[in-house]
Amino acid sequence: MTSIQPTDLLSGRYQRAFTIAVVFLVVLWHLAGAGGQLLANRTDYGSFAFQCAMWLVMALAITVGSVAVLRGTPSLPLAWAVAAVAVAASTASAVASPAGHMLADNWSWGSAGWTCVLVLLRRRFSELACFLAAAAVATLGVQAWDGLNRLDLAGFLAVLAWSTGAQVVVAGGVRMLDVAAGQAAAATRSEASARERAATAELIAAARYARWLALQESALPVVAELAAGTANPGDPQVRVRCAVQAARLRRLLAEGDEVPGSLVHELHASADVAERRGVAVEIETAGPLPPVPASARRVITDAAIAILTSARSQARITLAAVAAGIAVSFVADTGALIPLPAADMGVAIEHQQDGGILWAEARWTSR
Repeated sequence: MTSIQPTDLLSGRYQRAFTIAVVFLVVLWHLAGAGGQLLANRTDYGSFAFQCAMWLVMALAITVGSVAVLRGTPSLPLAWAVAAVAVAASTASAVASPAGHMLADNWSWGSAGWTCVLVLLRRRFSELACFLAAAAVATLGVQAWDGLNRLDLAGFLAVLAWSTGAQVVVAGGVRMLDVAAGQAAAATRSEASARERAATAELIAAARYARWLALQESALPVVAELAAGTANPGDPQVRVRCAVQAARLRRLLAEGDEVPGSLVHELHASADVAERRGVAVEIETAGPLPPVPASARRVITDAAIAILTSARSQARITLAAVAAGIAVSFVADTGALIPLPAADMGVAIEHQQDGGILWAEARWTSR
């Protein structure tokens, strides 16, 4: 299940608030503006009942559109159907308005435009423009049919500029607010991501410093003994101790390299000390390998270091992907069974000795 980020929720809340504001504006206009004009001019209409019927049709269209936009962006067929009903009702109301007083008595043009703004609010602006233009052309056509003079044309242009202009401004304003809300959410996400990366970097640095301190605690006694002359560099056990610490140091340095296949990279770093002793080390991979967390990689490389520092002349490491994890197999001529790290961090280690050959497998699974 995909989690919803708080910034996305915030942006969605702003957009829903803008939608509710538009719904409130359209409903208020139809009730107070269009409804008030209809009642004020009720004696001028040839059929007041017909005008009331068209007002109710428009109210139904606004209701359907409001429910649709509050649930999300309406589908194209639904949005166009509601807008078409509003334009048709507006045209029918204009046709039934008294000739010569159509602009003064026609309550429906504004409601039709606001209904189109409502249902086409977050669709392409060209769709809204087409329906607003259709409503304006239909009204102009009715006016021309009744007899259009320059005074009527001037009145039509004034109403067009005031009504349609306001509708375009509201639609454009909501779009700009949506963009601003999206940009604010993106900026918040970017800032949160930067803080998260900084916190992660601090945790990684602290963990690496802790491992460095642990390495110092294990390496310093060997160095101090060598410096004091109490440890003989020719002693095989001293050489093994030095090789283990050198391999751990190389692994620590390799852990800081951001490279794909980190486990393979760290195994190569761990094998470098053994190769310097003349041990032939082969590291092979079988197929694409899954990413392994750092904690599990350390358990696997600890086992590798123990095996490689005990190998006499040759060692082979094979990495293969298994179900929900990875298996790392080791074969080395250690000559004797050596202690390996205990199972930890989801890594299970099995090993057995066959003569002078050690067979071992470290298996990590994400379950």
